[in-house]
Amino acid sequence: MRQREALSETWRIFPTNPQAPIHLRAIWPKGVPGERLTKNITFNARDYPTVADRQAAFEGKALQLNALGYNIYLCLNSVDPSFPGDERNGLAVKDEHIRCRRYLLIDIDRTETNEPISDDEVDDVLAVVDRVETDLRAMYGYEPLTVFSGNGGHIYIPLENIPNTPESKALCQSILRALAEKYDTPTVKIDTSVYNAGRITKVPGTVARKGLETEERPYRMAHVVE
Repeated sequence: MRQREALSETWRIFPTNPQAPIHLRAIWPKGVPGERLTKNITFNARDYPTVADRQAAFEGKALQLNALGYNIYLCLNSVDPSFPGDERNGLAVKDEHIRCRRYLLIDIDRTETNEPISDDEVDDVLAVVDRVETDLRAMYGYEPLTVFSGNGGHIYIPLENIPNTPESKALCQSILRALAEKYDTPTVKIDTSVYNAGRITKVPGTVARKGLETEERPYRMAHVVE
């Protein structure tokens, strides 16, 4: 699957509300030479009146910065239209800029993550992903939304746009802790720190970099798992 095609799948999982900004965060990967400052870029309805315009602008910038070596992220939850960020001022979305939660992220990764993932480690991670997906199907009767992040698995649990409150934050934190207790293995873990409302997540169609790649540990493209 080519990058542009894979990137367009982003909007199937993270649809853009009519007036909501789309926030891009470009972070230089750990362990890669030539470190650069993080970039926060927001495509808002003032500068891009249509959703299609915002999405196209995001895709173009994401591919450009990814080609320069950055890892590319967007906000897991929809950003409030009042957020003042744009393409020039570099403001970062914070928890208070999120009104409602649409997803809880289950981030499944290796216990050691300082280098790109190997084929065998991909199999280990996806085995845990499959266990979690199977249980979610049995418990809730829906097909989980899953992305291979380039170094692990991301499963998104719908939260039906519950308000962003201290209570919902505590609920998300407790769910992740319970999942980690059930599914963690000696080599694969569920990240229990990703419960905040302003959480960013890897963009499908972009290459994930971490450390130095080798033939056994290549950089891989994030993509939606069918």
